[in-house]
Amino acid sequence: MKRKPSGLKYRNLSARGRSIYYERIWLGKRICVSTKTNDWSEAASFRDLYEEKLGIGRRGVALRAEAPTLADFAKRYLDEDTSHLAPTTKGERKRMLGENGPLLPAFGALRLDEITSGRLREWWSAEVTAKVLASKKGAPARVGRSTKTGRTYLETLAGVLAYAVELELLEANAVDAFRTVLRRKTRTQRGRAESDPDRTIDPIENADELARLVDSAAQEGTTAHLLVLLLLDAGLRLGEALGLRWKHVVWAESEDDPRRALVVAESRPRGGAPGPTKSGRARRVGLSKRLHRALLAEYRARFAPDGEALVLQGLEPGNFRARDWRRIVKRARIGHRALKDLRDTFASQLLTAGVQLGYVSQQLGHADVAVTARHYARWAGGDEYRAPLQLGPNELPADVLARLAESQRSPKSWLSDAVDEVAATSPSSAAGDADSDAATESYGRLREGAELEHETGLEPATSTLATWSSTN
Repeated sequence: MKRKPSGLKYRNLSARGRSIYYERIWLGKRICVSTKTNDWSEAASFRDLYEEKLGIGRRGVALRAEAPTLADFAKRYLDEDTSHLAPTTKGERKRMLGENGPLLPAFGALRLDEITSGRLREWWSAEVTAKVLASKKGAPARVGRSTKTGRTYLETLAGVLAYAVELELLEANAVDAFRTVLRRKTRTQRGRAESDPDRTIDPIENADELARLVDSAAQEGTTAHLLVLLLLDAGLRLGEALGLRWKHVVWAESEDDPRRALVVAESRPRGGAPGPTKSGRARRVGLSKRLHRALLAEYRARFAPDGEALVLQGLEPGNFRARDWRRIVKRARIGHRALKDLRDTFASQLLTAGVQLGYVSQQLGHADVAVTARHYARWAGGDEYRAPLQLGPNELPADVLARLAESQRSPKSWLSDAVDEVAATSPSSAAGDADSDAATESYGRLREGAELEHETGLEPATSTLATWSSTN
């Protein structure tokens, strides 16, 4: 017997032994009939006559009775065909297919066979294209719906219809045909811009802003400071930072030991149940010196917690975004920022510094280097030659973020802070001190002298600060 030819002409036909059988589920019953031939064309003719005789597949009342509505079938899909999905993806599918989700109001009352490419095109124009344009014209942000979000909705609908095709309740998945339409539209100028993989990447490229951000996070508290450094210095995803346990910290002998690292083995997306990382594989990430110090300080402050304990114990990501993070960025004066920008900053700054693309890709946990190159092409150098990063003693590439911020700190600001700190701890600052006026005058002269030293390029007079503190 010849191999089954491809094409819809030979649908519902399969070879069994020396004969070809017609198989199909119709009105809840499975039909399996031998065509009594081993010729595929003859078997197709037999199928057509058989279906015409019994009214199988005829458009009209019979087919309407067979195909369930999307609202009814969605429940079956969620129960039977989502166990293989990641917990977060499964939760998203459940939300999208809920009564208040984005799909059922538009398609819930339709039978599965009524969801056609034409209907999808109408929905896309009304719910995605029109709202994207409205948002660009200055409408409230919540009106806008990005093309990426629309494609996420389509992915959910495609999963439902694919399961219906698998159960032979549908002949074809309408989303597949509509995706062909979308691919054609991406060939336009606007379509290419919307499909640009780095269009949503907005790293912090100003070194002074980086320094203010880290300082602001430290002022917010230990947990906030740790989270910011985990995203910024290690390039972790938020879920990976939330899933980090103390046993995953490779302390090495000290912060000067280049073997220091983090083992990224778990993820808790949105702070939920722990599971594997996005790639499904564990990876080893270099640990910067300042992150090593911050982790060690927290470890000692918590009296050496058990290895299974979470590093960011008790942090709720929703509350952190809404409260702590807003205060941090406002205090740092860096405008609106997303937590994801810290991971993008890690990647872009390392690539800008000349760190190899393959190394950055491995640190980020991407499936392959092509993903990294596609997302961070602007920072990967292109045709421009960059000398490789020169690391200092016992430094890792992860230390480049701290070095960058420190190199841009204003010496004048540092001197002012140092003088203020000495003044605040001096005995003369106590209320009621008879010599407070003289001390204040002395403090002012010292401050002017420090600023003059900065302007003339002289070394800060740290011994003068100590002398002033001891004598006042």
